Amino acid sequence: MTIEADLLPLSDKGVGPPRILDSPPPGALGRLFDEPRPYSVTEIFGDRWTGKSGLLSELSTEAADRGWRIASGRAATRSLSDVSFGVFVDALDDLMAHHGAEASHGGPDDQRKWLAGVFPSMAAGAPPRPVENPFDRYQAFRATRTVLERLGSAGGLLLTLDDIHWADESSLRLLSYLLRHPPRGAVMIALTHRPRQVDLALRSLLNQAVVDGRAYRLSPARLSEERARALLPDDISPGQVELMLSESGRNPGLLRALASTRSVLGGAASTPAALPLDVLTESLRDFRTLSEQGWRVARAAAVLQEPFSPDALRVVSQVTDDQLRTAIDELIREDLLDPDSHSSRLRFVNPLLRATAYQSAGQGWLLGAHARAAGLLSGRGADPVQLAGHLERSGLAGDNDSARVLLEAAAAHLWNDPERAASWARAALDTGEPDRDGGRARLLLGRALALCGRLEDASVVLGALRAAPGTLSEVRADAARARASALRFLGRRDAAERELAAAREHAVPERAAEHALLLGARLENALDSAGSLADGEVTGLLASVDALPAGARGGTLAMIATAAVRAGAAEHAELHTVAAARLFDRLSDDEVVPHLDGLFRLAEAEAALGRVGAARAHGGRGLRLAECRRLRVHVVRFALAVSRLERRGGDVPGAVRHAACAEAAAATTDSAPLLAESRALRAELEGPAGGPAVPGQVTRGPADGTVPAPQGPAPDELGLLSKRELEIAVLVSSGRTNQQIARTLAISHKTVETHLGRIFKKLTVSSRAEVAAMVGRFDRSGPS
Repeated sequence: MTIEADLLPLSDKGVGPPRILDSPPPGALGRLFDEPRPYSVTEIFGDRWTGKSGLLSELSTEAADRGWRIASGRAATRSLSDVSFGVFVDALDDLMAHHGAEASHGGPDDQRKWLAGVFPSMAAGAPPRPVENPFDRYQAFRATRTVLERLGSAGGLLLTLDDIHWADESSLRLLSYLLRHPPRGAVMIALTHRPRQVDLALRSLLNQAVVDGRAYRLSPARLSEERARALLPDDISPGQVELMLSESGRNPGLLRALASTRSVLGGAASTPAALPLDVLTESLRDFRTLSEQGWRVARAAAVLQEPFSPDALRVVSQVTDDQLRTAIDELIREDLLDPDSHSSRLRFVNPLLRATAYQSAGQGWLLGAHARAAGLLSGRGADPVQLAGHLERSGLAGDNDSARVLLEAAAAHLWNDPERAASWARAALDTGEPDRDGGRARLLLGRALALCGRLEDASVVLGALRAAPGTLSEVRADAARARASALRFLGRRDAAERELAAAREHAVPERAAEHALLLGARLENALDSAGSLADGEVTGLLASVDALPAGARGGTLAMIATAAVRAGAAEHAELHTVAAARLFDRLSDDEVVPHLDGLFRLAEAEAALGRVGAARAHGGRGLRLAECRRLRVHVVRFALAVSRLERRGGDVPGAVRHAACAEAAAATTDSAPLLAESRALRAELEGPAGGPAVPGQVTRGPADGTVPAPQGPAPDELGLLSKRELEIAVLVSSGRTNQQIARTLAISHKTVETHLGRIFKKLTVSSRAEVAAMVGRFDRSGPS
């Protein structure tokens, strides 16, 4: 028995001639055929979707250019999956039908008889003779080698065998014979496989062939960053591009799938994202060899959140312990599941495989599977978010307990994924009796619909709360502010103002925070109309701002700062901008997200005051948060803001990409004004000149490695920084991540972190935004 530890490593160590170990440069494949004695085997290995078949195709093209005959087979061919010697039949049977008599001519009289045991075309209409005993097998394999030699004698033969890790046992035996006794003359066998799935005995033979100098070993190169970025659409923001590159590991197949879904497919959500049909079809190939029990357990695994325990798999899949263990072994062997590194739990190798397994299951089966998962998790005291995805698909009408859990989960998930929160809230309304809650369930649904861009639906749901009996006064006030925001993005600012005015009439005077929030919403609406509030109202808003929590207070101060800039009160604007920035920079991402309107106004005020670096930092933070949490309206607003800042800094390509990102996000909402604004900006940027750069700004491309120099004299604090620290501080102010800074300066990620720690200490700051603000004080170019 072959043991893994006894195998030669899949590496370039060992004896023998030099071997190609990575995707070769142009022309290098041709040298395989130009050797005095061409190598008998070319082995191409790599994980799924890395481009092995593409490299095999390039090799075939090189062989065809030299006049070689090409015979191609694929072990994953469904029509031959149950045929003995299937991959060889796929590659050679047609060739045998045309050239079999010629190729076998001159051999022993019974050579055709032995070939008929492998190739149906050689059986002359009779049932093929089975190759069962060792003697028959030896004769059939020897005859096959002889035919390959004769087929190659007329100018060369390249036999390509793709996905050999899926080959049947008979094919593996024949291939092993040909590796031990390679055909003589101009015959090359080229094969592809995944190292973690290939037969271990075959792998040992391949290793020995490499060491003996009879084989070249190739592996598709990891995509360069430039080529990886080229696979992604132009309307995905740089932040999302970085996330997709990281999540995919630059695997071309996985990267294309992420691009098609415009998401990273990850997260702990119980329901994976739906895949486009072409991606689903391609991914299903990885499941084609599974047994019925393997399929059942794979689909149960896709229902559960990762990582999942074997016990949970057994309950959801409804299999016995023995069946479960067999299925888990099968799924790990097929490289579909991975054991979790720190426990006995399991997870899919990548999220695309999980989405495929889930989407391939029938709706009726999923209904029962989710019900079993919900029962299991309920008994273990799982939190509402863990339960909600299962209850949504298995809850029954009149089940008030399920409705309560769904509403709790929707409230907890509102700012993480509003589309899912809206689905859960809707399911709760359909399941229980939520009208007894004073309107909170419908308020939650309306807010979630607005955040995910369904503004018309949100307006209808929220508008119904005003006249609904039993609606609490505080719910009416929150609904009025949320509906006014939806109306504003729909372009109905007058209707939004009427909504807020009516809410103020019914507001309780003793509730200072409620009064301040309504007044702040009126100011936000006025700012979108290029107006402001009366001086007395602004003064009243300032007087009540201390009644608000930190995030709302920061947002309100940012709006007041924006209004002050527009009124020409630069000193007041500076004061409120600094206060708002200090508040926002101290908040965590979870605390900032509900106040993205305020963060947007802060970036706007900073840009108008010439604090371009700080504006980029705050705008970039807002865009990252909005994209990660699928807050579509906010994605549009921040992408537009960042685009204008990029153009102001002379980075026209970056500005175009962000404008395209804004347009793509706006198209998923029903806001005609936001879509029109996005299209107008993109058209302006993509004009002949791309829009003028602001005088005095640094012009740089998105990947040219240029570090923008600060404009004007550095304040005393920045004088404490070394040259390298100042470079990093400037890049931080432009919104670059640590990874981007490392690439730009050709240093390690760890070195960037070390320098940042020193920068924070020297400048006495605690956040990147504060560094950006400090750089921004002398990076001014006048009002925007």
